Amino acid sequence: MKAPLRSWLRPLWRSTFRRQLSVAVGVGVLLMGALSAWISSWQAGLQAREALLQQGLTLAASMAQQSRLALLTQSADNALAPLAQAFYDPETLRMELLQAQGGLLAARGEPVSLAASQPQAQAAGPYLDAESDQHWRFVAPVRTSAGEASPFDAEAPRAAELLGFVRITQSKQQLQQLTRRLAWVNFGVGLAFAVLLLAMLRRLTHNLTQPLGELASVMALVGGADGPTPRARLRGPRDIVRMAQVFNRMLDQLEQREQELQQKNQELARHAATLEQRVDERTRSLSQANAELQHTLHTLEQAREQLVEADKLASLGGLVAGVAHELNTPLGNALIAATTLEEGQRQLRVRVAEGGLRKSELSEAMAQGAELSELVHRNVQRAAEIIRGFKQLAIDQTTVGRRRFLADEVLAEVLTTLRPMFKPTPFGIESDLEPGLELDSFPGPLGQVITNIAQNALLHGFEGRDHGLFTVHCRAWGEGHVQIVCSDDGRGMDEAVRARIFEAFFTTKFGQGGSGLGMQIVHTLVNGLLGGRVSVDSGPGAGTRVTITLPRRAPERS
Repeated sequence: MKAPLRSWLRPLWRSTFRRQLSVAVGVGVLLMGALSAWISSWQAGLQAREALLQQGLTLAASMAQQSRLALLTQSADNALAPLAQAFYDPETLRMELLQAQGGLLAARGEPVSLAASQPQAQAAGPYLDAESDQHWRFVAPVRTSAGEASPFDAEAPRAAELLGFVRITQSKQQLQQLTRRLAWVNFGVGLAFAVLLLAMLRRLTHNLTQPLGELASVMALVGGADGPTPRARLRGPRDIVRMAQVFNRMLDQLEQREQELQQKNQELARHAATLEQRVDERTRSLSQANAELQHTLHTLEQAREQLVEADKLASLGGLVAGVAHELNTPLGNALIAATTLEEGQRQLRVRVAEGGLRKSELSEAMAQGAELSELVHRNVQRAAEIIRGFKQLAIDQTTVGRRRFLADEVLAEVLTTLRPMFKPTPFGIESDLEPGLELDSFPGPLGQVITNIAQNALLHGFEGRDHGLFTVHCRAWGEGHVQIVCSDDGRGMDEAVRARIFEAFFTTKFGQGGSGLGMQIVHTLVNGLLGGRVSVDSGPGAGTRVTITLPRRAPERS
């Protein structure tokens, strides 16, 4: 459906504005006329229905009044006159007189198939009993008047008595014919109105688009005709006349500019003969200036490359500074020891060559060499540990094992390995682990996180304390997450330190065993590989609380 509509509309989009406006206005007017005709027909049909419905109710009430004697006497002969009276209405198809008990007293006409229903004895007057597309059925109760006595009763009834019902079935043919006639009349009137309005709008469209077409024709001549360009005619609506006036003024300005340009060209032609010498002089000057500019550009390019390299180096400055600061002490100590050892070996070789080396000097030199070798070994080992910590910051995640495990079991194993580290200290370690929390994650990095937090508590949190407790809590958190809380009752930290705790190589223990990588590794592993979040709450004298929230299923690694 869309393709044929698009193929039909494509030529319209490419046609003139006049045609587009005419089509749009025409379609709009026709739709408005059709809609108005439909609404008018619908309202007229409702009014006709109400009128015919009221007519049927009036007929039923009249027949009920005329049938009172027949029902009082229970005589079908007395019902002939009312039955015949009802069929004076051409729409009446069937009339029935029903006794109060429901029996049929008399009827005329062919039965019509409508939904069966029991007459409403409590009805105060005639009512619409049933309706279909082609028929409707009216029912009116027949009662005696209050105080009216039957000619066959000895006493008059004190109140109105239900005698029976009149049931009339009528055709809707008159309503349908009237509705169709009203629809055609309204549609004709609407169509005539739409045609008249369309003619008026077409005239208005013509008055609007014709001046625009003339203006477009004049625009097409600009620059293509010899001599002055004709001006646009000032006709049509006020806005289009204003547009034509502006266009004519623009043409006047263009012609004036063209004349001025011609005068300038003539002046340039007069000066053309004297320009060659000036051009040669300028060419030599420009060549020299160009050489200087090339040299300057080359210098600037070198400066730019240096700035780029400086920017790259500045990005690594903080990282390298931390590594260099930490490596400086052990490597410096190792270098001093190695230099001293080398000098001692040189002096030993000289004494051996001279042949005056005593046994005590040899023993002293060997003891000093062993001590210096041990010093070199310790400091190189310390440097290697710093390097390993730095490499752990950029851990190769492709080598980390992923599996399903219970959080309480893995955490219990980690705490078991940490207890020997706490045993020689006055500080304790406890845990409260909710059982049965299964994770699909990386147990190795999780253990590294807990270990780094515990080491940070020992090194920083319990400094200057003669007692302390490190606790680990684990519980379910929300849907699909677990929460691990590592806390200590140590000295805590101020806000300035807490804000920088996850920075690489930030430590308050430079040269005292702190590398500044432990909490950075925690942040990298939790927020990266494990797919969780980590936060730290602390205050001076209030201890430290590290909260880790992890998904039970770690994100897939690419």
